[in-house]
Amino acid sequence: MTVTFRLLGPLEVRYSGGLVRIAGTRQQRLLVLLLLEVNRVVQITALIDQLWVDPPPSARQQIYKAICGLRKALALRIDRVGSGYRLLLPAPAIDWYQFLRTLEEADRAAARGDLAEAADRLRTGLDLWRGNALAGLAGDAFTNAAVRLEEQRLVAVEKLMSLRIRLGDDSAVVGELRELVAVHPLREAFRLGLMQALHRSGRQAEALEVYDEGRRILADELGLDPGPDLRRYHQVILSGEGLEPAPAGRRVPDVAAEPAGPPDLRPVKSYLPHDVTDFSGRCAEITRLTAAVRDTDRLALTISSIDGMGGVGKTALAVHLGHKLAEDYPDGQYFVDLHGFSLGIDPVTPAQALDALLSDSGLPPELVPPTVQGRSSLWRSRMAGKKALLVLDNALNTAQVRPLLPGTSGVLVLITSRRKLTALEGAMPLSLDVLPDDDAIRLFTKVAGPERTEGQEQAVAVVVRICGNLPLAIRVAAARFRERTGWTVADLARRLLNQADRARLLRVEDRSVTAVLRLSYRYLSTAQRRVFRRLSLHPGVDFDAYVVAALVGCQPGEAEQCLEELADDNLVRSGGDGRYHLHDLVRDCAQLLLRENEDEAERRSALSRLFDYYLHSAHAWSEHLVNNLYRVAPDAGPHPAHIRRPPDVVAASKFLDAERANLVAVAQLAAENGWYRHAWQLACSLQPMLKLRNYGGHAHALFERGVDAARTAGDPDGESLCLQGLSAVCREQGSRAEAKEHLEHALKLSRDLGDQDAVIAQLVDLATLLLGEDRPTDARNVLRDAAALATGGHGAFLRGVIANNTGAILRDLGEFDEALEHLHAALAMTEPSELARSGLMTRWSVGTIHHLRGEPERALAEFTAILESSGHSGFEHGRALALLGLSAVRRSLGDIAESLDRGRAALTLARGLGLRTIECEALNCVGEAALAGGDPDCAEQIFEQAVGHAERYRLMRYKARGFDGLAHVALARGNRVDAARLWREAVNLYPEGMADAEFARAHLSRPDLGGVCFRCATKSSAGG
Repeated sequence: MTVTFRLLGPLEVRYSGGLVRIAGTRQQRLLVLLLLEVNRVVQITALIDQLWVDPPPSARQQIYKAICGLRKALALRIDRVGSGYRLLLPAPAIDWYQFLRTLEEADRAAARGDLAEAADRLRTGLDLWRGNALAGLAGDAFTNAAVRLEEQRLVAVEKLMSLRIRLGDDSAVVGELRELVAVHPLREAFRLGLMQALHRSGRQAEALEVYDEGRRILADELGLDPGPDLRRYHQVILSGEGLEPAPAGRRVPDVAAEPAGPPDLRPVKSYLPHDVTDFSGRCAEITRLTAAVRDTDRLALTISSIDGMGGVGKTALAVHLGHKLAEDYPDGQYFVDLHGFSLGIDPVTPAQALDALLSDSGLPPELVPPTVQGRSSLWRSRMAGKKALLVLDNALNTAQVRPLLPGTSGVLVLITSRRKLTALEGAMPLSLDVLPDDDAIRLFTKVAGPERTEGQEQAVAVVVRICGNLPLAIRVAAARFRERTGWTVADLARRLLNQADRARLLRVEDRSVTAVLRLSYRYLSTAQRRVFRRLSLHPGVDFDAYVVAALVGCQPGEAEQCLEELADDNLVRSGGDGRYHLHDLVRDCAQLLLRENEDEAERRSALSRLFDYYLHSAHAWSEHLVNNLYRVAPDAGPHPAHIRRPPDVVAASKFLDAERANLVAVAQLAAENGWYRHAWQLACSLQPMLKLRNYGGHAHALFERGVDAARTAGDPDGESLCLQGLSAVCREQGSRAEAKEHLEHALKLSRDLGDQDAVIAQLVDLATLLLGEDRPTDARNVLRDAAALATGGHGAFLRGVIANNTGAILRDLGEFDEALEHLHAALAMTEPSELARSGLMTRWSVGTIHHLRGEPERALAEFTAILESSGHSGFEHGRALALLGLSAVRRSLGDIAESLDRGRAALTLARGLGLRTIECEALNCVGEAALAGGDPDCAEQIFEQAVGHAERYRLMRYKARGFDGLAHVALARGNRVDAARLWREAVNLYPEGMADAEFARAHLSRPDLGGVCFRCATKSSAGG
């Protein structure tokens, strides 16, 4: 089944030969927008702009529904690509493509002298027209496309009339040409054809009248004289020269095409600036653009719009590409600097640009029309049928560019602008980012000179990183370095690290990054300028509309609109996920503009709102995670008017992950600028996230600053909570002595304050610390003390934590019945909101006990449920534990392949999350599965890894477990001496009372060291 589309008239769709009605005007318009850009991506924002004058909030959803409708009704392939849609079709399915193809075929036939075939192909193409193109469709995109198509139709008619005259069909075309001249009195090709037809028919007087009429119309309407072709043929008629009609099919001279007089000896019109000799990089962009413009299936006008921030190298790329493609465009290579963003120069008007282009094309100044419309029409006429290249550099906006575009195929237009010209129909967008590292280093080396940078590659990498890989900054820095012959690259890097020196060093004569960015700032609205300046106050990596709304004091919707507009101007970068970021050098400029335009009070007010936003957001998001032992209700500042409220734990985790680096940076900025309560309360609010991430990254610095901030603010409660957090960080990083010192200090502060909940929570942490020191009995006693205090307030939650931790200790000690009592009590006290997090940890202990008791089916049910629940809640820690448990159970059931898969998945996840305990446990688990599967060599390597990692992390119980595994490997090989030695080492390392130690002792108690533990039983059942 095939589908065809007819646009050369009212929209018509045929599917398998039958006419298909597209329901609804908006769906029709959407289809045509996709057809006009067939096989290319159309941005959703562009679709919305063309489909609605005032887009509703549901615009995107309506477009999605319409796309689905088109897919279903016509079996179309419409792909979602990034933030747009692409309709994939064989081009012949569209009549405008067929029309353009016939024009190409006609040109080829005429070039080889087959005029009759050329005329026949043109008739075939023109027969496809059923009226005005896109009739009945309103909107700029449709109007502009219709104008372009109509121009191509008229050019085809002009060519057909000329061919018919040359074929001797003079008399027959006179009537048609009179009608065409009446409808299009300013199109000189029709008037010239009519003069030729009349002259060849012996009607010289009428031919002269046609000329005189045209001269009057041109003078009255445009203030112009007739063009050179009309004037020349007028002289032919006056001179009395005659032309005999040509026999059909014979090639005859075309007076307009082959004028009398000396040949045109002028060189090809090439106005491109010189190509930079040290051009570097952009291979992917050049390949993409070259492939696109050389696509033989695309016969329409080819436009590529290159956008990017100031200094990113747009002009250099366009000029370089122009020189590369020059041979493909022998009729001229034109270049116009539109000065959209130029220091001290106003943007070029379309009239001025057209004046320059017409002059460059060889038109005498006296023939240039006075109006923009007249110049634009004449420019399109002069470009019709030409293979030319047009570079429009430094465009301000679409309105400046649109009148300069030729109307027919054969011309390649390259446009550069700091703005995204999204309203420019039919343009292939290319957004330039900064250079990749290797290209940036290569550019610096080329400009500075390879001999100056030899052996200093690392310093060069530092310099280009400080320059943010921005080509302009790199060029200026390299030029500065080249002048300073006594400097090393490291000297340059050291100076660039200072912001004040950086601004000075990145300025050479009239070239500087700051000056370039100031030009972009000049064209911003008042609201956009305020947002741009305030962004420099944000200390983090990226930001969203809610953050900007806090900085500016506006609605998130207003902030988002400004951010999108700044992204269109390439002053901020959009990540496509609602998040944006600033280039480092753009931030420098924004900071400078902030100091120039806003006083200290305004800046501090903006910072205060920023700190309030992040503090209350962190608290709200963390509420969805594991219950916070460091619970504190933020009171450092007023609750913001707008914060993002996640609907569930998965969304909360995503918010926290997206903002993690920003939250740490904001806490530091708050502490540095005197917002001390914000700083320590923010650290406490982030504890659940940090715990889930195993206290990696900047957790130590965050809590350390929190302690200092609380002390400075005179908040002993904050100091105690931050010391507790600092203790947890040190514990997870293996610094147990430091962890204990911080925790004891925190306990003293909490006891002095009479904060019983804090004391209980800190006793729970102390028990965890003691357990890590292989003192399970002492840990159990501390938990008993905590349980005695856990009444009232958060008592239910804390009692649940105590019961869970006690059950886990008893599990490791082999006291399974009592452990289950505590674990079930913990589950009963777990809040519903906590079942997806801390509740899963408790269930994992229950499943482990079932496994150790030899109850694999019950264990399997627990671990499977944990895996499923963790997947729904996004609780990766729980998922890692579930995989670990499933690996152990599958091994015990003899399913070695499944056990290995689960164990390796747990290992990968643990390493990604920085979960050291689970990593060591997973290594031992995989080793046991490999041994059970009859691969002692693999098992030995994995157990040795487990021993090494546990040693490095100071996790002695897991080191003992590794030795235990190595003993089993030795026994499997028949090496009883090594097996006994390794089991003795394991026994010495296992914490006192641990059940695993008893398994090792049982082996040592037998003369043959034979199979008496669950690992041995598994190995036997696995057949080896």
